[in-house]
Amino acid sequence: MADAPPFQISKYRSAIMTQKEAISIISKCAGLYASHLCNKQIAFVYRDSHNKTDFIEAAFRPNNFMHFTGVETRNHTKANAFYRDAVDRRLKESNIIFKDNHTTELKLQVLHSIINIAYSARMIGDYTGPLLDLYTEKITGTTSACLGLIKSNRIYIPNTVLKEDIRNLTPNPSGKIFAIFRKQINQKMYTEITYQSKNFLITQKCLPKELLIQIEPSLLEL
Repeated sequence: MADAPPFQISKYRSAIMTQKEAISIISKCAGLYASHLCNKQIAFVYRDSHNKTDFIEAAFRPNNFMHFTGVETRNHTKANAFYRDAVDRRLKESNIIFKDNHTTELKLQVLHSIINIAYSARMIGDYTGPLLDLYTEKITGTTSACLGLIKSNRIYIPNTVLKEDIRNLTPNPSGKIFAIFRKQINQKMYTEITYQSKNFLITQKCLPKELLIQIEPSLLEL
């Protein structure tokens, strides 16, 4: 099973972040995004409140990264170009704009955790949070950082990052994730387990049939 690099998540606080600090965070996380999420598809497998096994699949592409950061640019840089500049460490302080509602700083405080969502997500559920101006459908994450997802055809795509306790955003109790699989978007089969619940054996019987046919057999316990 793949191991995630160690990370820390900041607690809620009204911190003043500079453009220089923001670019440092964004550039470091862009490199991690390239390794962990970019052009990859993730399957989150969980048990719902009725103890029924279910799963959702989410696809991550280069143009998603800019939205993760919450920043805007003075020259209206396109999302794909912003990601390339971040990976190449060519972002300029003079071109970075923080949103007036301070969501940029909050997103950047948990960006490292969100980039590691394939390793760190522990809960999932339908979004029922109190933010009336936010539209998202599914929420996955932890008690400190969450990723919002919306459905596009049969696959979910990320559309927001929140510095929130997932238990405040989903019905109680949230679905408990017991396995996370990863593959390249253009591959047919999932070839990697990035998270497996402690003392839980992943067998054919514990996975939904729709997902089982996409799992490389060598990943399953006999």
